Amino acid sequence: MWRFMGKTKGSTGSGDDSENVERIPRRDLPYFDEQSEDVGLIGGMTSSGGIFRVAFLDTNQFGPHAMIVMLFGFAAITGGILFLLSL
Repeated sequence: MWRFMGKTKGSTGSGDDSENVERIPRRDLPYFDEQSEDVGLIGGMTSSGGIFRVAFLDTNQFGPHAMIVMLFGFAAITGGILFLLSL
C-alpha cells in the first residue's frame, strides 16, 4: 500500500523518470554557522548574532543550549514578578 502513495500522476512503475520527480520541491538550506570544537558554550551562543538569533533561528549547533538558557532566564523573571506581586 505505501509504495503506491508516493507516485506521481501517470506513473505506471515502468522505470521512467517520472518516479524521480519530487512532488514538493525542496527549499534552500538556511544559514548555518558551524563553530569549531574549541568554542565554549557561552561563546558559541553569542558568536553567531546573539543568544536570541541562535535560539530562534538555529544559526549554529548551540541552538538547544540557548533555548535552555532563555527558558531559565524567562522563568527567573516570571518568578520574580510573581514574588513581587505576592508581597
